[in-house]
Amino acid sequence: MEDYGYYQKKARRQRSGAPLAVRIIDIVMLVLTVLCTLLLVAAYLAAYIDPRKAWIFAFPGLVFPAIYVAEVLLGLWWVVRWKKYAFGVAAVLLLGIGAAGRFYRPDLRKRYAEPKPSRSELVVMSYNVMGFNNRFAGEGKPTVQLIADLVNANNTDIVCFQELGGDLSKPAVNSFIPDLKYYKAFPYELEWSEGSYFTGLGIYSRYPIVASGLLPADGSDRAFSMWADIRIQRDTVRVFNNHLNSTYIDNDDIDYLSSLKFVSEERTRARFSEIAGKLRESYMRRAPQAELVAEYVAQSPYPVVVCGDFNDTPASFAYRRVTHGLRDAFVEKGSGTSGTYDRLFNMFRIDYILVSEGVEVLHYYTFDNVYSDHMPVAAGLELAAE
Repeated sequence: MEDYGYYQKKARRQRSGAPLAVRIIDIVMLVLTVLCTLLLVAAYLAAYIDPRKAWIFAFPGLVFPAIYVAEVLLGLWWVVRWKKYAFGVAAVLLLGIGAAGRFYRPDLRKRYAEPKPSRSELVVMSYNVMGFNNRFAGEGKPTVQLIADLVNANNTDIVCFQELGGDLSKPAVNSFIPDLKYYKAFPYELEWSEGSYFTGLGIYSRYPIVASGLLPADGSDRAFSMWADIRIQRDTVRVFNNHLNSTYIDNDDIDYLSSLKFVSEERTRARFSEIAGKLRESYMRRAPQAELVAEYVAQSPYPVVVCGDFNDTPASFAYRRVTHGLRDAFVEKGSGTSGTYDRLFNMFRIDYILVSEGVEVLHYYTFDNVYSDHMPVAAGLELAAE
């Protein structure tokens, strides 16, 4: 009996004393799980809460992928630990699986020979060209010519430019794709003179532009959206070109975040507060712009293609408002993460091509050509037969 009591006490000590460190780690991981779950739920809500009413939710939405991945890792921890918390984490992750799919698309398709473009395929490109800044020049050519070559090489039918112009005159911009003799549409308020800096919108099309217009100004010093009705054989499609309000994040801010200086810098809190203030202002400005674009899209008498630089991620209020009733070409035919902003580790997809009913997405591409601080995106589309 004494021997039995000895081994019983020893077993109790092994059960209660040995796993103490693991229990402490579990407590820490549980706290992290609760915090991460709350942030992830806030990120889900970012798309539904108007930043003019509660801007704080927009920030978790900005870093949605990082929070989602962290939640996955925490879920794996609880699976390994064989704890019931794994079920709660799994439920939260499943709740956002659709939102996650707007950031990452696994490529599950079999690889066949590259299909030849059909005669009815319409290739549409959206590109923020950063004013054709010549710091991206190379191959003995100015940036404007490199971009023209890219457009030509991909047989682009319609191209929507944002930040068009820069130091070039309008005649230079109009003639930069001379071989294709594109039809052109510019907002009439955005005419510019030789040598003046210009960051406007323009639509170029191989097909006739039968009408075009500008959405009403929102009080800012530039137009943020235009449209053009384009006649394609017997059909007409309305193309919207958008450049929603800037984030106000300048090169110094980007360099600061990219270099990870905030890890060791003493004034991190003040600098983050400054950057957060810029982002907050930009979120509040994009919200009404997105609502106005959505209103005009809903009124279109024709099938719609919406292009542009939204300066916002797929977890944002602006994205959800503009995409209401539309389909995201990346979600339909894209693969991988397809970040479109070349800075900040190429984490952010902020350039989009969206389509309405009556337009089928055949292909989607994000190009690696770095002739701007944005990547060009393109989609092969087909208009439904009447």
